[in-house]
Amino acid sequence: MPVAKDDVIDETKKSAKSCGLVIKVLEGGAGFSKIDCCGLEISENEKTDSPDASIDRYAGEKVKPGLIIDENKNYPGACGLKVEVVEGGNGFKSITCCGNELTAEKDSI
Repeated sequence: MPVAKDDVIDETKKSAKSCGLVIKVLEGGAGFSKIDCCGLEISENEKTDSPDASIDRYAGEKVKPGLIIDENKNYPGACGLKVEVVEGGNGFKSITCCGNELTAEKDSI
């Protein structure tokens, strides 16, 4: 289930009752599997051309707009997924890519 540079994933496509996480892919992504946020599994099926600006989105204490999560930080042999949180993030738990679990605590820069 790959994603590619410039893809945008919007959690609200899966459920409007969520924190409204929006992630933009900056690099890599061939090994992308899912995002765990607000108890939902977000996949490439939630890609969008442009997130709905009228939706309320809720940033978290650690996961807020501008945060960059980089797979290469702890898994240099993987596909090199690098994403930026665009909006939301309050319910973010992890991203699974290349079998690795990426979190805001250990994989963000």
